Amino acid sequence: MVGDSVAASSEVVGLTSQRRRPFIGHGAPREDFDSQRTLRSPLLASASHATARSRASSSASQPHINSSARSPPSPFWGLRYRQYTNIRELRGKIARVPRFWLWPRFLNNSFFARRLMLSGLLLSIVLAWGVTVYNIKITVWLVEFKARKPEAYDQCRMVVVFSGLIYHMLPIAVLLLLPGSGLRTFEPFKRDELELKPVRTDDSDADLEEGEQRSASVPKIKRRLVFQLCELLAVMALVYDAGLVIYFLRVLFTGAVYACDSYEMHLFTLGGAVGYFGLFVVLYYFARYREHIKMQLGAFTEGDQTGDVRHHGINFSQDPKSDKMIAVIRTRLYYATRRGDLQEMRQILDFATERGLANSECGFPRKVYAAPRIRFKFFAKSRRNPVHVAAYHGNVPALELLEEYGFDMTTLDKYNRVHFSTGSLFWYFARIFVKRPSNSVEDADVSLFTATLITPLHCAVSTGQIDTVRWLLERGAPPGTLARSSCRSNRVPPLFLAEHAEIARELLVRGADPLVIPDPGFMNTMTPLQLAYVRGNYAVAQELEEWGGDVALTPFHLAAARNDVLAVRKYLSRKTDVDCLGEMGYVGLNRRTPLHWAAISGSIEAVDTLLRAGADPNFQDARGRSPLHWAAKLNKLEVVRSLLAAKADPNLEDGEFMTPLMCAASALDASAELFSELTAAGGDIRYQLPTTGDTALHLAVRRENEAPALAALASGGDLMRMNHEGLRPLDCTSSTRLLFELKRAAGQRDVMISYTHSHLEFARKLRQTLEEANVTTWLDLMDPSGIGGGAVWREEIARGITNASVVLCILTEDYASSEWCLKELALAKQVGTPILAVSTEGAVVDENLQVYLYTRQIIPFEPAIMDIRHDEGRTEYEYDESRYRSQFHLLLDGVRDEVEKRRYFSKQKNVASSRNLDVDDMNGRTGSSTRGTMLQTLGIARLSQVLEMNSPTRPSTSILQERWVVFLSHGDKHPAFVEQLASKLEDAGVACYSDRSISGQDFSTRIRVAQETIVRCPCFIVLISRQTMSSELVRDQLAFAEDKGRFIFPVILNDLELGLDKRYSLVRNQLFHFMANGMNFKASFTRLVGALSDQCNSEEHEESSGAVTGSEDDQTRNLDSLEGLEDNQLDFSSTRIRM
Repeated sequence: MVGDSVAASSEVVGLTSQRRRPFIGHGAPREDFDSQRTLRSPLLASASHATARSRASSSASQPHINSSARSPPSPFWGLRYRQYTNIRELRGKIARVPRFWLWPRFLNNSFFARRLMLSGLLLSIVLAWGVTVYNIKITVWLVEFKARKPEAYDQCRMVVVFSGLIYHMLPIAVLLLLPGSGLRTFEPFKRDELELKPVRTDDSDADLEEGEQRSASVPKIKRRLVFQLCELLAVMALVYDAGLVIYFLRVLFTGAVYACDSYEMHLFTLGGAVGYFGLFVVLYYFARYREHIKMQLGAFTEGDQTGDVRHHGINFSQDPKSDKMIAVIRTRLYYATRRGDLQEMRQILDFATERGLANSECGFPRKVYAAPRIRFKFFAKSRRNPVHVAAYHGNVPALELLEEYGFDMTTLDKYNRVHFSTGSLFWYFARIFVKRPSNSVEDADVSLFTATLITPLHCAVSTGQIDTVRWLLERGAPPGTLARSSCRSNRVPPLFLAEHAEIARELLVRGADPLVIPDPGFMNTMTPLQLAYVRGNYAVAQELEEWGGDVALTPFHLAAARNDVLAVRKYLSRKTDVDCLGEMGYVGLNRRTPLHWAAISGSIEAVDTLLRAGADPNFQDARGRSPLHWAAKLNKLEVVRSLLAAKADPNLEDGEFMTPLMCAASALDASAELFSELTAAGGDIRYQLPTTGDTALHLAVRRENEAPALAALASGGDLMRMNHEGLRPLDCTSSTRLLFELKRAAGQRDVMISYTHSHLEFARKLRQTLEEANVTTWLDLMDPSGIGGGAVWREEIARGITNASVVLCILTEDYASSEWCLKELALAKQVGTPILAVSTEGAVVDENLQVYLYTRQIIPFEPAIMDIRHDEGRTEYEYDESRYRSQFHLLLDGVRDEVEKRRYFSKQKNVASSRNLDVDDMNGRTGSSTRGTMLQTLGIARLSQVLEMNSPTRPSTSILQERWVVFLSHGDKHPAFVEQLASKLEDAGVACYSDRSISGQDFSTRIRVAQETIVRCPCFIVLISRQTMSSELVRDQLAFAEDKGRFIFPVILNDLELGLDKRYSLVRNQLFHFMANGMNFKASFTRLVGALSDQCNSEEHEESSGAVTGSEDDQTRNLDSLEGLEDNQLDFSSTRIRM
């Protein structure tokens, strides 16, 4: 730490407070409320721009729960990296400050100034009275007293001198009250004028970065020289009062207090006592006033302000010698980094480079900032390394600049330094009787006899700079480096300093050892988990436990964790229990063996040694986890292989029913090789948790762990397996990137692109852009004209359309003339896949396309196409990329809407199905189910008007006579087809009635109501299939309708399963139905001959006219020929076209 006695004249002091916010819960994110704060104090000047600061510098670490010598970063330093606007441009008029004296309207609005003024004034009056009385009355009285009682004169004079020494503190009392008087001459801190200082634009700054060129002088806090004098006088007063205490003891023990027999003398002595204690009152309010103004301006520690006692405006040209030059550069660079002045830092570093200080002799910066040595086990001299300063304050841009000039990001240095200054000296004595505010940390709490060398990572971790921690770890800073110190308790790795769960997680991810014991057998015979519990930091403790953290157990455990094979063999040779759980036969908190510790640390040699010695690979700890569980969770592949070779059970369940595969899925970076090893050894990748039904793939996707999710999928994970809530793994995340990777790995595609192969170039560009937006696509690259439309190709096309969330049609001039493209649209419409279209050549939507497309759903890409080139049947475009992106975003909104809609409907369907199955299980699967019936589309439908009216046995005749009415008999079979048929009949104006099982209604009532409805319906439709023919209910209803003379319309439902290739080929053709037993052959034959005759006449007409025409009805009237697909293949509710 640095006092103001060594502060540079250009040192900048903070503007506003940097709030210190604790994490909420387990690594909860923090909000940066300071980012929108404006400058309001009249003491503050503005800067046009400041360099961009790191996000993490806006929040420091939590207040220390245990006493620590570590101090938080200066809160205002992070503000230096903000972007400021000119104060003159901000709204709100700042009150003008009087030039010489602050009026009472300022003094009355102060917490401590008025109190300091009043207490100082009263004390001054008392002391002035005492000085006056002493000079006028007391000296005369002493002469008389000596003549009257010469034997008691010396003792009485001793009392008078003691009181006189107190009264003569009058000048100090007067000077201490002046800072609170409102006189501008004695105010504590200098005020900078509110003006924007010009930015330097000379040639020396030509190579500066843009952000550094914009930086201007930042407002600073400097104590006035008179105020520093007051601080020194206050210290002198405290020392003086301490001497008076010693003098008073002499007076007391010699009995001099009772020597004087005059009431005037007793009053004089009493006044001295009042003045003595009054001086402490004035000192108290002086200290409080000083601290309040200092913190109001943003200086929260003594190092956050500066004085004028010493200046460091040193000119480089005055120091030609290399040794002194390096000292000056080091000093200037230190304070520039501390201020966060990137421009000055770069100038200093450029100057050092130009002077050749980077040569082997000087060795700047590596040799200059080499780690200091601890001498005589107590003393070390700080190098004042700017890397440590930047890391401590979370200044990532400064770290990047220093790295650019070759600074070592891992070197050790002494950061906390003993310093001397007027402010520090004052507070060193003032804190004896003035307490610090709650939760504050005294930054001067360092000892001259304690030297601790730490890395920049220690600095960043201790102050909670999460972005800086990440930056240093990414640059290879080792997370396990121990600090060097003359005090054993300070020799700890950065993990011991972590007070935020997020920072602890970053360190653990990068390889920090959760089982480290820095100083076994001495001060630090404890693990990070123990320290977290001692501090009461349960968020960090929870994070450590997730990474296998444990309490310190035995030297055997430590040797296994450190992979010290010699020590392990030594303990084994001494007959130490290979599965010991703690010292002296006690069982440790987590019930872990040395094999557990070795597996958690990844110590493969120690694992092999313990297994050969007979260690139990299936020993379960307090959480029920074996060493294999921990090795799988922490991605220790080699350890997993050794444990599996030793017959470790890959399906062993822990206390939460987690298997090693489930633990691996919950890890951050479990590899595919790890999953392969576990599954090859018999691990069940399809295992589901009994509590939730989640599989390993569910867990990985729910935690958005991409690598484990893809590894679980590659090892046989089922992407369609549902848990107890009816959720698939795809339903457990909202991350578009993770969904994209999973679907691509599983072969699922969101968008099927339909195009003509002459426009392959645009189709590929569109596919690439969609996949960059995390939308999976399916693009057929095979030209059907070359392979004759083979069955495999047709089946692949049909499967892609059926499984896609949306079909994207690239509408070009030759699109409507392609029979393959029209078949793709027809199949998409039949199977319920929404269709979106983009146009590139302004093609007209003719009658063939109007069946499938609406003009309003076409997204034009013509504005993005600047030129069209035709080359050997291929069409290529030249694009305006900005317009292309603009049009693409319009398309992307519609695509994502359809993808999310399909995902939502699938999720809701699965959840509803799961709940219905649960109800069936609870009811013993008794009663009839209404799922899948026509009532799902029609609601209660008009059937409820028949079955659930006030008179359940007599439907209203007026209702039945509204429109054509039919009764549909299905025997509760083929619910999807019945639902579709009833819906289509309703659309055609035909009221369709049927019966169903109703809760609380017996079977006889159902038959009676159905018979009365048949009597009132002129038409009777009966569904004929293998299933309905075995239904007694259908047979009875058919016989009753025949007996009553109803018109009977049999509907034959053919349940023949066609392959996808057949469906694709026949999608636009009319189907002709014949019964194998010859039934109704004549009517079917008549329809076939009529269709053949129409087609022949159409071809003759085309040949005679030379034009290609066709009947739209013939082409599209049988688009419902594939509506017999089962419900698990089609989604009729989504058979519509959306924008």
